[in-house]
Amino acid sequence: MTFSCEPDVIICGGGSAACIIAARLAKGTPRLNILVIEAGENSLLDPEVIRPGNFKPIQSTKRLKTYESIASPHLGGRAVPISQGHGLGGSSAVNFMMYTRASASDYNDWNQPGWTYEDLVPMMKKLETCHYTSGPNHGTWGPIAVSYGGHVEKTVQNDGAAAVQDMGYNYGGDMQDFHSCGGFMPYAKYIDPVTGHRQDTGHRYLHPLLCAGYPNLKVLFNTTVKRVVLENGVAVAVEVVPSSAEPFSDKPMPAATTISAKKLVIVSCGSLASPPLLERSGVGNPEILKAAGVETKIALPGVGENLNDHYLLGVVCEVDEKVETPEPLYVKDVECGKKAEALWPTGKGLWTTNTVDLAGKIRPTEKQLSKMGAPFKKLWDEYYAPRADKPVVISAIMTSLLCDASILPAGKNYFSGAYISCYPQSKGSVHITSPSCYAHPRLDANYASNPVDIPPLVWGYKVTREISRRMECVLGEVAICHPEFPAGSKAAPQPAIDRNNFDIKKIKDLEYTEEDDKAIEQWARNNLMTTWHVLGTCAMRPKEKGGVVDANLLVHGTRNLMVADMSIAPENVGSNTYNTAMIIGEKAATLAAEFLGVDLDSKLVGRL
Repeated sequence: MTFSCEPDVIICGGGSAACIIAARLAKGTPRLNILVIEAGENSLLDPEVIRPGNFKPIQSTKRLKTYESIASPHLGGRAVPISQGHGLGGSSAVNFMMYTRASASDYNDWNQPGWTYEDLVPMMKKLETCHYTSGPNHGTWGPIAVSYGGHVEKTVQNDGAAAVQDMGYNYGGDMQDFHSCGGFMPYAKYIDPVTGHRQDTGHRYLHPLLCAGYPNLKVLFNTTVKRVVLENGVAVAVEVVPSSAEPFSDKPMPAATTISAKKLVIVSCGSLASPPLLERSGVGNPEILKAAGVETKIALPGVGENLNDHYLLGVVCEVDEKVETPEPLYVKDVECGKKAEALWPTGKGLWTTNTVDLAGKIRPTEKQLSKMGAPFKKLWDEYYAPRADKPVVISAIMTSLLCDASILPAGKNYFSGAYISCYPQSKGSVHITSPSCYAHPRLDANYASNPVDIPPLVWGYKVTREISRRMECVLGEVAICHPEFPAGSKAAPQPAIDRNNFDIKKIKDLEYTEEDDKAIEQWARNNLMTTWHVLGTCAMRPKEKGGVVDANLLVHGTRNLMVADMSIAPENVGSNTYNTAMIIGEKAATLAAEFLGVDLDSKLVGRL
């Protein structure tokens, strides 16, 4: 491998934040030469990426890199797989496209100068064009379109709206204004309302400049950064090798190519890959580095620690045949495929949806809280009660399946009631065990190790189930996708629900015994999975508090080295993380420009 250019800025990784940083710097300051090094492939107009309906099939393709956490006694001995996007656009090219924004208090809780909610509002507005609503916190001319997509399943949406209102929740407000909580809404998506295309940062920020032939912007694909070269703590270059054909490999690395950076190196590989890159570069806990055979350059014990995620669970119900679900599309049903293909050029049909048309941010009532145990009540009083904008759970109705369709009886129609616990208190870690960039790191997600994480999972199950029970289109509950309740339990799933003379007002909440709650806990531990929202592993904190970067995203103890991706978030956010990743990208572009002593084009306020 040879490389003749000596760029001013090298960005290691081409993911959600990296594409924003590269595009803003390249267009805003033409005299800067920018190099992006992406381990995966190009994504330009790839149907797997631009068609939102591919969000489920794409999970098993080369556009994701799957890590495996160590087996956990807290999850029945399971080893949970966690994937990251692998290719230009990173996880923005493969995610679920749910338009969920964090709460204002989430950013304030980061407790970092320049990163409060008020500080970040300009970044939030700068990145989006919001088509479903307007207001002081929404953007009107940014690169990323937000809409309801090109297909809405109205039966499910209308039945769901009736159900949540019957349960006492607000419906129809804007839950994405950074302040509202406690209600449901028709759910918006990162999908263009005209073309129906996914709104990934590769296509919306970087590809337009690459296709226009910007001379100061280059991307190396299928290239992995082995390490950042530090001389006396100063980042001066990177060493790169061709990416492995397999996600991970024990094969020896070929000779590396060194590419010098005149001014700045930005690490933006994602929360599972940025810490290993720092550690391979000699930045991290000296004991871990020594065990991996890496010389310590900068002692920074916080690298790879503080791993946060959200937990995802769901129940499955049989629904009326009038509900249009995408599962036939996924198994290549001929008629369904023909219909979807015919509608795709118009920006309509099943290819133009993520199947989530209703969701909400919710908190328990006082009555529900009283049944969630003393430890959670203590957390509530200290953490949630003073911050009314924080949801405990995000609950959603999906017309796609969270489970493998092959385990369900054939010839029927199904949907999923899904929920995410927003602020798990369990923390994990990710660290290298070898100097090789091909080697799998030691990943300990440590899910549900803190008992206080269990009550939200039990409560979330009950709420999500009550929503589906009140939806007229639901014909039954699929027992295999529910807890195994004790014999004779009144909470046992109902395979068939009589919908003759349906009256939502006659439906009463199920009653759960203490033994039922134990069954739900066991089911949750046996089935919970990642929400692909890993963050915090290069936390923006003071070094003495386990931090890796400062408020300017510069790595403690180094010069000319930044980290800019979800790994810098010091605390969790109660939302899907894509919006926060883009905010970090926009903020990092501004910080990088300040560091470099250049001014971004003042006219570059939105679209590229």
